[in-house]
Amino acid sequence: MKKVTLNKEVDVKKEVDVIVCGGGPAGIGAAIAAARQGMDVALIESRAFLGGNITACYVESCNYFLWQGPFAVTGLYKELEEEYRREFGNSDDIRTDFSPHRFSSEYLKIFLDRKIEEEGIWLRLHSRVVDVILDDDTIEGVIINSKSGFEGILGKVVVDCTGDADVAAAAGVPFEQGREGDGLTQPGTVNFRVAGVDSEKVKKILDEKGITYFYDIYNQKVAEGIIDMGYKRMNFPMGRLTAGGQVSYINFCNVYKIDPTDADDLTRAEMLARKRVLQFFNFIKEYLPGFEKAELASIAPTMGFRDSRRIKGVYRLTAEDIDEGRFFEDTIAIYPRFYDMLSPTGTWDDLVYIVDLDKEYGIPYRCLLPVNVEQILVAGRCISTDHMAESSIRAISACMATGQAAGTAAAIAVRDNTNVRDIDVRKVQQALKEAGVRLPD
Repeated sequence: MKKVTLNKEVDVKKEVDVIVCGGGPAGIGAAIAAARQGMDVALIESRAFLGGNITACYVESCNYFLWQGPFAVTGLYKELEEEYRREFGNSDDIRTDFSPHRFSSEYLKIFLDRKIEEEGIWLRLHSRVVDVILDDDTIEGVIINSKSGFEGILGKVVVDCTGDADVAAAAGVPFEQGREGDGLTQPGTVNFRVAGVDSEKVKKILDEKGITYFYDIYNQKVAEGIIDMGYKRMNFPMGRLTAGGQVSYINFCNVYKIDPTDADDLTRAEMLARKRVLQFFNFIKEYLPGFEKAELASIAPTMGFRDSRRIKGVYRLTAEDIDEGRFFEDTIAIYPRFYDMLSPTGTWDDLVYIVDLDKEYGIPYRCLLPVNVEQILVAGRCISTDHMAESSIRAISACMATGQAAGTAAAIAVRDNTNVRDIDVRKVQQALKEAGVRLPD
């Protein structure tokens, strides 16, 4: 491949204590946690809004698997959800068949804008991290690119919350991707939103027959050869149902065997997924009761991914750790034994879905620490785990928990003038407990 050399000076836009890259749940947790520890924080987000997959991909039912279970989320996630609900209630949702809290992606955008302002965090939207600033093996900042051109952001600690470990990878941190053996990741999904449904009819069906009534219609039509989506997924979760006739998302249109870190694959996948959205929308309009007058209101701005890169960290959390309910001296978050591994092949034979809320495990701080680069922490789905364990820690509230821990640790490292690798983890744990996070005694 022909190469060109880019050699240019870049203005330094900002110098801060902590740089957080990525404004999804992990990044929000990291930025707020660091700011509350007195740090000057920069939060960098490539999209036009915060919220990550909740807002960009319509993944509004964040903790659906915890509904009516014994596990209680603590820390920042609990605080933010409760604050959101005080203002926006149940997000106009009239469903009563299955009632975990669902955010409205649109209300949440506004809520998070205000929250970041209130916390005194410097926010830059429409800006993508394209490179890192290294001094030997120590990261000193990042290069971002936007309509303003290339700019430098300098910081004492960088927290990578990009979901794909983009910053860590640019810094030379080794990583794994996909499942062990063939490297396949879970599918990418483009959710879509419909309007004009008969809310009363749909609600009556959901209350009396459950959402599986709709699944059964689809699977029967598949068996009859009426529809072929090209893969064997058998369910399509739906989001909020509003009195105005909106279903806030339908989660079904997958693309398999793609590399979430390859732009050519992403281009092909987004285009294929939108074709599948139209195909499936036409199907539900024709065959699902209550959807006869539906219209395709919107397609999620971007494909949602469940996994991609996972850094090689000081410790690699495994499914065995989760199954055995292990805790560690450096535990910085507690989560229930939960796996949500969509079929990487589309055959549905390799689906793993386990909800065992009576068993808990610990996520160690060492999973956030890359093996070879200093003054960077990683939070969210791309921390150091095996592929199956990733399908647990990728849950949105878990991502915010590791983000909160990373932001807290970054702040303590700056305040103590030490490396994030050498920090006294007991100080991090104590600060997290003081912030309302439940940790082992």
